[in-house]
Amino acid sequence: MRLRKELAHSVGGGVGIHTEGGGYRLTLGQDRVDVLVFRQLVQQALEEERQGRPAAAVKVLRQAEELWRGPAFVDVPSEALHRDEAIRVTEDWARAVEHRIDLELSIGFHSDHIGELRELTVRYPLRERFWWQLIFALYHDNRQVEALDCYREARTLFMEEFGLEPGEELQRLHQQIFDHEVPAKPIELTGAGDEVRPVPAPASWVPQCQLPPDTADFVGRADEIHRIEKSLVPSTGRTAVPVVVISGPPGVGKSALATRVAHRLRRLFPDGQWYAQLSGSKAGEVTEDALSALLQLSGVDPHSVPGGALARSAALRARLADRRVLLILDQAANLDQVLPFMPNDPGCAVIVTSQRMMAGLPGAVQLNLGALPWHEAEEFFTGLVGQRVRDEPDAMREIVSLCGRLPLALRIAGARLASRPDTHLADFACKLRDRRRLDELQTVSMELRAGLELSYLALSEGARRAFRMLGLLDGSDFPEWVLATLLRQKEAELPLEELFVASLLAPAGRDRTGEPRYRMHDLLLVYAADLAAMDPESERRAALRQLLDAFLQIELAAWSRNPRVLWGRPPGAPATPTSAPLSQDRLARLLARPLALDESMRQLVVFLVERASELGWYEDAGRLAGLICVTTDADFNRMHQAVKTAAYAAGDEQVWHQAEFALARRLVHQRPEEAVRRLTACLEAFQRFGAQHAECHTLVWLSMCHTMTDQVLLARRFAARALALAKTLDQDTARTLAVPDFVSALATDRHRPEVLSSFQRAWETAERLGDSAHQWMVLNGFTSAARDAGDLERAVWAAERGLALSETYGEGQASAWMLVQLARVRLDQGDLALATAAAEQAQEIYARDHDQHGASATDEILRRIHARSAPCP
Repeated sequence: MRLRKELAHSVGGGVGIHTEGGGYRLTLGQDRVDVLVFRQLVQQALEEERQGRPAAAVKVLRQAEELWRGPAFVDVPSEALHRDEAIRVTEDWARAVEHRIDLELSIGFHSDHIGELRELTVRYPLRERFWWQLIFALYHDNRQVEALDCYREARTLFMEEFGLEPGEELQRLHQQIFDHEVPAKPIELTGAGDEVRPVPAPASWVPQCQLPPDTADFVGRADEIHRIEKSLVPSTGRTAVPVVVISGPPGVGKSALATRVAHRLRRLFPDGQWYAQLSGSKAGEVTEDALSALLQLSGVDPHSVPGGALARSAALRARLADRRVLLILDQAANLDQVLPFMPNDPGCAVIVTSQRMMAGLPGAVQLNLGALPWHEAEEFFTGLVGQRVRDEPDAMREIVSLCGRLPLALRIAGARLASRPDTHLADFACKLRDRRRLDELQTVSMELRAGLELSYLALSEGARRAFRMLGLLDGSDFPEWVLATLLRQKEAELPLEELFVASLLAPAGRDRTGEPRYRMHDLLLVYAADLAAMDPESERRAALRQLLDAFLQIELAAWSRNPRVLWGRPPGAPATPTSAPLSQDRLARLLARPLALDESMRQLVVFLVERASELGWYEDAGRLAGLICVTTDADFNRMHQAVKTAAYAAGDEQVWHQAEFALARRLVHQRPEEAVRRLTACLEAFQRFGAQHAECHTLVWLSMCHTMTDQVLLARRFAARALALAKTLDQDTARTLAVPDFVSALATDRHRPEVLSSFQRAWETAERLGDSAHQWMVLNGFTSAARDAGDLERAVWAAERGLALSETYGEGQASAWMLVQLARVRLDQGDLALATAAAEQAQEIYARDHDQHGASATDEILRRIHARSAPCP
């Protein structure tokens, strides 16, 4: 409403705003847009000229020129218009002025235009036609000496600027002056009086640099620049036109990189550096206007440009024969749009920028552009914002991260902060953390969302739905089967390939199972999440439920094939999956290396457990959290804490204690006293619920806790209770939940010689069963018992065997703890070098996983080593 009132007040009639689809369309008559009126007048002048009325044509062209108030769009704060349209419109103006002066000089007005032409050559020194007209006018005004001086001035300028002689047309006029053969008119007119007709002169080559301005604050991309330049530099043995395709997501800086390289290579392409923007064309449609513009740029008279895309493409190839021209085809939609512009001469070179990969372009060097490296992104942002980043370095890094290190996003953020010098970087970072991040990343002339929207709308319906479904995830890497599960399809190869070709997904290598994985850029993920939020809630829940069921299907199948005493599985036998989204063939492939699968899907599982808990599926989320074998201490705590919080909110005491049991059990080695307190509370709850499997589990772990604190009698008492309860359960439960040999070993006094024999039997039983996690637990207990018994050789054997087992399956936490055990044994042996090496390896793992308790254990060992190695005072 406000826009309508403002437009009616400032513009007047002929302007309307109409609702259309999900937005609004501005409609106005062509007579309300000065650029369109200008073009209409130019066409009218050409028509007057065709009718043999040059004076009338001059009058209309002057009317067209009067519409100009200065440089194109000088009062419009739009970077896109200045970058994409200003050059084109200015070129239209210059050609209209050139033609108007040609007409007037042909009629005989020579001296009247000398002053105007001197001003034009100063303002546009590189336009040879203005120089030609000035020299022509001076000669016909009987000022031949000044005409020759003018030519020398133009030649000096071109030689100093480009190292090139003036063009053929200007050189020919210079020679004609010496030969006294200068034509009487620049345009030959036939007929009498005002009834005349122009006869176009043969097209001569006009070398021109049409490149957009280089980006003054361009940062980085050194490797990419080197690769492009190496591909485009002319070479004598080359027979095909060198082509580089720069692809990547919106805002990654494709056009800026192409322009930077083109400016650096200007002197290698003396016949011209051309630029054609193809974004205005519909997909699959050749831009005839762009072909016509390039032909005219080369010197072809507008009247001589052929009609039709095929004819213009052929004419362009003919014009580029034996020339050295660098051509940028910017923002191409597809291969069909690019091919008509391809030269035949290997002296030319082409740079194509596109969101889509142009895999079908023969011989093209493909360069897929990603986000800026961290140091380049920070350097770029610092240059935009200034020294304020020194005061808030952490906020600066967070903003760079939230912008995804995308150049356009960083430029928008920098522009907004530069215009608000009183805004703290931390406050702006807080705004970007919000779900409406894309709304913050826009200015009057720059917007990221529009480019993302165009990319999304160019997709097929199936690929659009896939893009939205990926917005339900957290941005972690994923394989194809995850997307297929979200889509509730058998496979998702086609939409995945379409998203990949459109630069909306990037490859992320292969995981340990051999599956190729993909990644979506952070800001693309934000946009995908915005779109997904508009889908029906039932559809979003169904997709996530399907994915949760798929992971449960995998983990439960892995457990049923090889029952394991897992670090994180909640007490209780695994349930049958509620659904089976994955086919048996795919399931078999995924289970070929189950622990490798767990490691590769860990980040996605953590997210899924948290999201499922929020959606009310906390019991199944807890089951999944317990079944996954490979996890860090931080991830383990995140998952079970999410389940615990959701169960508490729902009043589900049993699931709450199952999650509490998992969290308490993780404390056995770092804080055994706290573990005893929390496990005791869980034991009482499980007894109250009548959950005997969980009770047996808890008794075993309480026995281990008391073993850690050297409370032998309590350890034996809990172990005996666990053994007695295990014998009352079914055989499989007794074997997998509390293996009798292992419990017996725990119940044996550590100072009695038979303790090592008990652990040896427990190890042989665990090895026979093939349960890797149980084997590790026995070896861990074996190491501690052997140390207590003074059998350090057997302690080293058990620790090294346990370390090799955990490293085989990629269980970092288990490896770290076994390194701690090994460091203690080596210290007992007096081998300080080996003890230090083992402790430092463990320290690296704990630091990576942000495990403070494990780090404290390694620090204590390293302090003991340092004290042992320090010289006596």
